[in-house]
Amino acid sequence: MILGLAACGGGGSTTTSTSVAETTVKTKESKPVATKAPKSGGADACQSRLGNFLDRMNDLRQSLLAGLSYDEYVVRVRAVRDAYEAVPVDKLGATCVTGPAAKAEEAFNEYLRAANAWGECAATAGCAASEVEAKLQHRWKLASKSLDAAES
Repeated sequence: MILGLAACGGGGSTTTSTSVAETTVKTKESKPVATKAPKSGGADACQSRLGNFLDRMNDLRQSLLAGLSYDEYVVRVRAVRDAYEAVPVDKLGATCVTGPAAKAEEAFNEYLRAANAWGECAATAGCAASEVEAKLQHRWKLASKSLDAAES
């Protein structure tokens, strides 16, 4: 799987470093999902409540296949963050919290770690895409595996 790194270290504007700094500060790692959630519904209810969150991560994953600039990546990660924050944690059953929700959260954390690594590169003069590409690919691969596990 080959993923594009159109904007990393490509010279030019440093305004993108502000974007990642905001993403890094505001999102660092996703908040832990509550460990005590009332039981409600089964697997279908879990998937339904995680639906938009999972959909946004799938959109991000598909966009990575086509290639994204750093700025586009930040926008998509923010959309994932917004969907994550909208998950009704208090309505997730215990099985959902410890299963699909935990795996989805792991995927999100990997996308955040990739955003932070890419942002560090973008903010560093002379950072070449080749210097961060392997790290990003690794994070995205881990995210994809966790996302697959969350959906199964």
